[in-house]
Amino acid sequence: MKRKNFIVLFWVSLAVSMFFFFVFTEEKNLENFLYTLLISFIYSFVLGGGNGLLNSFLNKKVPWSEATTKRAVISIISIIVANFVLVYFCNYVNFVLIQKAATTEEFFLGKYNFLNWFTINIALLISAFLHARSFMEELKKTSRKEVVEQKLIAKSANAQFESLKNQLDPHFLFNSLNVLSSLIDENPRQAQKFTASMSKIYRYVLEQKDKELVTVEDEIEFAKTYCELLKTRFEDSVDFTFDVAKEDYQKYVVPLALQLLLENCIKHNFATSSKPLIIRIFSDGNTLCIENNLQVREQIKESSGIGLANIIYHSVT
Repeated sequence: MKRKNFIVLFWVSLAVSMFFFFVFTEEKNLENFLYTLLISFIYSFVLGGGNGLLNSFLNKKVPWSEATTKRAVISIISIIVANFVLVYFCNYVNFVLIQKAATTEEFFLGKYNFLNWFTINIALLISAFLHARSFMEELKKTSRKEVVEQKLIAKSANAQFESLKNQLDPHFLFNSLNVLSSLIDENPRQAQKFTASMSKIYRYVLEQKDKELVTVEDEIEFAKTYCELLKTRFEDSVDFTFDVAKEDYQKYVVPLALQLLLENCIKHNFATSSKPLIIRIFSDGNTLCIENNLQVREQIKESSGIGLANIIYHSVT
């Protein structure tokens, strides 16, 4: 039983016992108060706790959100049976064992039938309220979960669109073609490698554009290829370090998120051979991180921040 429920039952028991003690008890002394309190605790904790445990058990085995009709039928049958047993148990303990107002035979032969029936109806009303509240809570929880999922899907789509747009950005392509053009004359072999890297990048973009998540391993391999292009373009002015734990490779991230972050580092920081920009990609617990030494570039036009805002900072799961 949860601590919160235990506290609620305690205060209910205390309130009920005080009500019966001050209204129906003729001799108001400590002994009678404790006696009333004991009986109140028995009914509250057996009936309340029993129905609470039953409701928790059904929530785990047959959640409202997965099988509403089936859960409703099972709840009706189970609360009738459970409360029938619990009420008879409480009344037996009260009238036979504690008060000794009747023998076992008298209790089950009809003397207390009306009292048992009346108590069962009260217990059923309380139990029905608890199960109805559970249904409403489950409904609210499911609704909130669906809203969160839809928001995540929408943000994921925005991030992928923004990544694709940046990846195919004319400036990126223009700069890459300029590097390739100079390499063709200066270093044909390097030009071939550069072309192969560009091909890998655009192939990855096309392959992942319809996916919501990719493995960290795939994203890291793509990022390394992208870094090769940047390294060829900026030479000794940039340096990259990958320090992602192997056990995180099979976890998941949003595709192309690293490319946006890498491009963001280049865009907002200056890099020279004397003051190289050092970028580190690493895992920290359940988070994939990227950091760089701060060498802020003077911006002629203030950045809108749209690219960075569209990145979803997922915890790798």
